[in-house]
Amino acid sequence: MDDFKNIYGQELAIKILKSAISKEHISQAYLFSGPEGVGRKKTAKIFIKAILDKNQEKESTKRRINSNNHPDLLWVEPSYIVQGQSISQTKARLDGINMKSPPQIRLNQIKEIIEFLGKKPFESERSIVIIEDIERINESASNALLKTLEETYKGLFILITQRPEKLLSTIRSRCQIVPFIRLDDYQLKKIIEKSEVVQKTDDIPSDKIRELINFSYGSPGRSIVNLQFWLSFSTPLRQKLEIKLNNPIELLKLAKEITDELDIEQQLWLIDFQQNRAWIKEKNSSIVIQLEELRKQLLKFVQPRLAWEVTLLEINLLD
Repeated sequence: MDDFKNIYGQELAIKILKSAISKEHISQAYLFSGPEGVGRKKTAKIFIKAILDKNQEKESTKRRINSNNHPDLLWVEPSYIVQGQSISQTKARLDGINMKSPPQIRLNQIKEIIEFLGKKPFESERSIVIIEDIERINESASNALLKTLEETYKGLFILITQRPEKLLSTIRSRCQIVPFIRLDDYQLKKIIEKSEVVQKTDDIPSDKIRELINFSYGSPGRSIVNLQFWLSFSTPLRQKLEIKLNNPIELLKLAKEITDELDIEQQLWLIDFQQNRAWIKEKNSSIVIQLEELRKQLLKFVQPRLAWEVTLLEINLLD
């Protein structure tokens, strides 16, 4: 269990998991709950390695877990539907697929889980299912997952979320909560300094880098994601987002640039960032509310450009 030493600032979560391993009292389901980028997925891999490698060569187990190639492990994440095919959010990002709607955990994925758990484990005492970003599960999949959790399997579920309140209370009640917390400034800085993305920020002012890191609220992974998102925007768009536009024509042009250039994940991130800026710099709750309404419209698949146009014009009237 020495691998846990590489997890920073999560003493309580590690204590819970180490105790379960040492006492050989593994629950049927765990809910890894906490901010994105603080080590939830990394901790999950270490935990399941300790379970899976009892009778196997340890480095081989670790390698297969990291490559998602262990026969007794099923890793599930939100997906998109592209031309009738399900594509994971990770593959979509790697392939540069520009999506206009957010990914979901879908009913067909829960059916795959049921089929996976119906088979006898190949090498281990139990099969393990990890569901990433479980808060993105849709209603039909959520009901199917609840039914699956209620039935007796030899499997182990690890649900990873940053929004546990989005889950059915009956799903939460069937899981042992493993809480993850935000890191302090020293721990945050220590991890971020090792990141390659920091080396690519030469053209970003230091105060903007600090703002993006502060926006992570103690999550090193989120800090890196924030920097990556900002770097993914074109320079002209970044410049426009840094100034206050009051001309309606310019605001309409900005709405067009945002929706032409950014996919739905980038747009949702921008909403989060602008909400944070409106509150931290101006304490303007009205802008936060307007942006939250914009988020809901995008998630309901309202035409993005129209939604941005209306929102930007309404925010301009608030100033």
